[in-house]
Amino acid sequence: MKILLKNIFPDLRSVLNITALLCLFAYFIFVPIIKSPSPRQKPNVKAAFVSEPPMPVSKNISAPQVTATGIYITDLKTGQVLLEKNAHTRLKPASLTKIMTALVAMDYYNDDSILLVKNGQSANGNTVKLRKGDKLIASDLLYALLVPSGNDAAVTLAENYPGGYQAFISRMNSKVTEMNLQNTHFVNVSGVESQNHYTSAFDITALARAALARPQFSSIVSTQKITLKSLKGNIYPLETTNILLGQPGIFGVKTGWTPEAGECLVILVEKDNHSVLISILNSKDRFGEAQTLFNWVFENYSWE
Repeated sequence: MKILLKNIFPDLRSVLNITALLCLFAYFIFVPIIKSPSPRQKPNVKAAFVSEPPMPVSKNISAPQVTATGIYITDLKTGQVLLEKNAHTRLKPASLTKIMTALVAMDYYNDDSILLVKNGQSANGNTVKLRKGDKLIASDLLYALLVPSGNDAAVTLAENYPGGYQAFISRMNSKVTEMNLQNTHFVNVSGVESQNHYTSAFDITALARAALARPQFSSIVSTQKITLKSLKGNIYPLETTNILLGQPGIFGVKTGWTPEAGECLVILVEKDNHSVLISILNSKDRFGEAQTLFNWVFENYSWE
């Protein structure tokens, strides 16, 4: 009997020790640890925004007197509207059309896609004199489209698109719908005068913002001069139509002009790390009025 008790008690003590350890473990797992309350931290409001919107420096800001029928000016980073005039009025865009032409082309073509010049030489208006039968890569044609505003480059990009020229225009207009541009419609790829071909200052600004989000587009429209060489060895010197490009803080987007559209311009201006996008439609002096407008913006708005 003594032998039996001697053998049993050590096992019983082991069981009791294990039980005690399990109870202690459960206590720390299931009973919350009480801490002294810490002060509530204020949310970092500035960290929630990429940039603070600009604010007017006074309550009584008068708009500058300009001839442009349509104007829309925004802070590029925040979208804050700084000035608008007839922002939703349908007006002729002239070669501002090529912003959409470029977007559709960039969506479809690879930079090194080889395109054939078919009937581009028959394009009306401003051209870079592309030679029929010549071959260029798509990225070079985008330079020819946007730097000197070549209508023949626009036609070449469209004619090599699946389904051809009309399919390209259809894609331009389906993209208009996707972007919810309610006062824009295209019937050609270059902006030559046509009925039922229009945009608004508001819409063209939205289109330019979308294009500027693409590094390739931003790089091309900031180019003053470039010389292209086709795959057949033909040389095409290109020079920008934007005479403001090259001035400090000026980053070109697109120019346009026809007798009916008047002078048109979308331009990006940067100063003190702040970017302002200016759209001008149907002006009598687009470059002079662009300077007036961006000077007015930086005199009357503060980003502090």
